[in-house]
Amino acid sequence: MAVLRRDADVSAVVLNTMLRDLLAGDQVEQAQKLLSNATFPTEMASNNQLIRYLYYSGRIQALRLEYTQAYSNLSQALRKSPTNTGLGFRIATQRLLVVVQLLMGEIPDRSVFFGEGMVVELKPYLEIAQAVRRGDLAVFHTTVSTHAERLRLDGTYTLISRLAHSVVKAGLRRLKTSYSRISLADVAHRLGLPSATSAEFVVAKAVRDGVIDATIDHEQKYVQSHDLVDVYATVEPSEAFHRRIAYCLTTHNDAVRAMRYTPDAYKKQLEASRGLSRRGRGGDDDDKTDEEKAKEIEDEYDEDY
Repeated sequence: MAVLRRDADVSAVVLNTMLRDLLAGDQVEQAQKLLSNATFPTEMASNNQLIRYLYYSGRIQALRLEYTQAYSNLSQALRKSPTNTGLGFRIATQRLLVVVQLLMGEIPDRSVFFGEGMVVELKPYLEIAQAVRRGDLAVFHTTVSTHAERLRLDGTYTLISRLAHSVVKAGLRRLKTSYSRISLADVAHRLGLPSATSAEFVVAKAVRDGVIDATIDHEQKYVQSHDLVDVYATVEPSEAFHRRIAYCLTTHNDAVRAMRYTPDAYKKQLEASRGLSRRGRGGDDDDKTDEEKAKEIEDEYDEDY
């Protein structure tokens, strides 16, 4: 009914409420179907409802492994949220944004964890980010198990459990940078893997995925790193440039929307000016007597005939 009546505020509130209930019940697929079939009134909805919609959209996309789109929506939600109020919402958004960045293979800036009112709330996530940065799988598992109850309450435990592979990749990158040749047993020891055989499988998958550029000697049980490839000869600079351009275009479009005028405001001003002119003409007629008006009508009648 709200959509048929073009009631943007009611439709935005109803859509956000339905998304929240579906996420609370862990019905991610149903939430995704609702997200894809429903249209949020971006132009007409209030800013508070818009940032809620961006947060719920980012959370759904993160659970569905769509990290790039989730990062974009969560960044917009955090940027549009008011700075003088809504601290709880900004903390929840920042938590999820940190996890999404880690899942994308990026390490959040340290200043993020020391914002006003966020030091205590983001302390577990700072420790997890440090473990991911070091590439130490044992420290990562210890940190996650220590804060498991807190992460479950925050609703980020499922996403953080996916970070184990990112920890291994970060550790392999550090080992490749430090050693041109290293045995699989040392790789297993440094990454906290159970055996050299597990390390061999992990390194093989990393080489296949393009995480590191190396060769495995299965007979001698060691990993030989290749020379560092010029990053500007790859597609990574163009992809980074594309992400920055997309961010700038989104910021520009949001600024243009924020400067929009009230719909049909010019019509109200035009009607008001017309009403004043009509009243002005009507005022002149009211000053005339009935005899003068009747005489004018007779004169007009005589001119016609």
